[in-house]
Amino acid sequence: MKILLISPGTPDDIDSQITQGIPYLFAKTLFAPHAIAAVAALTPPEYEVHLHDEYTNGPVESLIEHNTFDIIGISVTSNQQKRSLQIARYSKQVSPLSLVVFGGIGVEHFIHQEMAGIDVIFHGEAEETWPKFLEEFKQGKHQRIYRNISKPDMAKTPAPRWELLAKDLSSYTAVLLQTTRGCPFDCSFCDVIYTFGRKLRSKTIEQVLDEVRRLSALKVKMVFIADDNFAGDKKYTKELLKQLIPLNNSFKAPIEFITQIDITIANDEELLTLLADCNFQAVMIGIESVNEESLKDYNKQQNLRFPIREAVQKIQSFGIVVLAHMIIGADSDDIHVFERTADFIADTNIVHHLCHPLAAPPGTKMWYELKRAGRIIHTDNEEIADKLDIISNIIPKQMTRVELFEGLADYWENIYDPKKFTQRALTFLQSIKYKPKIKEPGLSDLWSLRKMLWRVFTFFMYDVDKAHKKAFFTILWATQKKGMYLLPKIIYIYTCYLVDYNRSAYDAKIARSHARWERENGHKLVIDTNPIPVAEKIREHATPIVHTAYQHLRARVAHKETLYTAVVSAMVDFNDRFGKTFEIFDTLQEEQLKDTCDRIINQLPPNGHTLSDDMPLMPSAGFTREILDALDNAVRYQRSNN
Repeated sequence: MKILLISPGTPDDIDSQITQGIPYLFAKTLFAPHAIAAVAALTPPEYEVHLHDEYTNGPVESLIEHNTFDIIGISVTSNQQKRSLQIARYSKQVSPLSLVVFGGIGVEHFIHQEMAGIDVIFHGEAEETWPKFLEEFKQGKHQRIYRNISKPDMAKTPAPRWELLAKDLSSYTAVLLQTTRGCPFDCSFCDVIYTFGRKLRSKTIEQVLDEVRRLSALKVKMVFIADDNFAGDKKYTKELLKQLIPLNNSFKAPIEFITQIDITIANDEELLTLLADCNFQAVMIGIESVNEESLKDYNKQQNLRFPIREAVQKIQSFGIVVLAHMIIGADSDDIHVFERTADFIADTNIVHHLCHPLAAPPGTKMWYELKRAGRIIHTDNEEIADKLDIISNIIPKQMTRVELFEGLADYWENIYDPKKFTQRALTFLQSIKYKPKIKEPGLSDLWSLRKMLWRVFTFFMYDVDKAHKKAFFTILWATQKKGMYLLPKIIYIYTCYLVDYNRSAYDAKIARSHARWERENGHKLVIDTNPIPVAEKIREHATPIVHTAYQHLRARVAHKETLYTAVVSAMVDFNDRFGKTFEIFDTLQEEQLKDTCDRIINQLPPNGHTLSDDMPLMPSAGFTREILDALDNAVRYQRSNN
């Protein structure tokens, strides 16, 4: 059987256009498609798997038209939902016998939207559900929805099959690698915990080292460790880095790393030293806001424990770029927040940052709160769909949506001015106090880099305007004085700045255009008034309800995933029957819940019964949240198909 796994992309994607406009990168887009490479690794060897990334290989239609595939899988991202549906519809049109399946971080949108052309949807991690689906597909009895509730053991997760994309890997600026999943924090706007959970799960250190060896053999130069929080378990992270440092220095050219991490690393000098010695160019940190009250709005408790300015300066003193993520639009933000954010960026000498309007992903705490208040906008509007990094789905409290978009446009145009960036970059350079212990290139290595270095210098000599030319060579001169070992870092920093500079111009244009549209067509915005999927009173009493269901079902269910699925099924039934009238979980409600559980048990296959000693008497921490997440998805899907 033949499987085609697709990573959708569009020619007008701004990041790809910007990347291709920087010739010395020799790249077509930013990141290699980890999702389809990972699913390929979960596919048994008897299947013939083809990977297609539209960013590097163009539209997939011709491949579908001239080949026959049993399964066409589409990895959906939040900014490529329209393109994903186009591919699905085309696939059903020209290859009606092919089964079209959707998965990825953008599939939640399709719980309550049209599913024309989509045969199967995967929610969450695929380590267990994808092999199960393939086996059922082979038997001709696959399901419509696959949802994994219990979290897979990452020690059993195979390495992505990057070799299937070997000819294209040089077309990406970075290749992704995961060491852990999950995040211990509970930010109200974030949906990561709903996908990967709060409890950190890790690959073994040897697994990670083996993946790095493979990537080095494939001549990958930069690796993005795409964990939700690379320092979520600092003991694990330190041990990994201690073994990764000598491995990286054993390569002819050490790999450069970037990752996502939290601000608490500023208090751990050992960890900062290890990151620097391992050749980490940058760490993305969710700073989010300069307004303490806004951080409280976001439930960003970890950022309230540290003086953020000092923390950023400490991290950058090790030569590690802080890629600061900022959000504007919290209830505590007024029109002065734009100026305060710009002042913060200048004061901390941040040379690389992303600033977005606040958006509330469906199912997050913030989404529920704002939806109850009538402040969530439907995103099906053509003006908003696939642009939530620029156009928010919320109604702000202390400014209008037009003020938010115009304020952001002004901010983007101001903060990325070359003169202001130059000053931040020069001060960043001067603040570096630690020289990392990274293998320095020999003469042969420098000679092999001559083509890239020649392209860099000729680009800044002849292909940029005077402002960028002056900025680059001013920073380069300061680098020569500080130490030429910083040359790769300066090239990295200025490259990121070029991406930021061009992206901000695009974002500002879109934001201003949409502000004009809303000023004239505000009446066309539609407030999301659909009922909240799960009754609020049931949410308030979720822990005793879920624990009761777990304990009652545990006595008669053998398999972990079967148990978790049974608890969700019981909760769906209980919510449907009692959601509108539920007030308190008393003895009567407990008996009704047990009756519901018994009915679920009677529907299980024979091998789903009898007690398993592997199941603890009490569910693990975070179990209630996982069940509520799955319940929310199940109820929304159920109502959208009634």
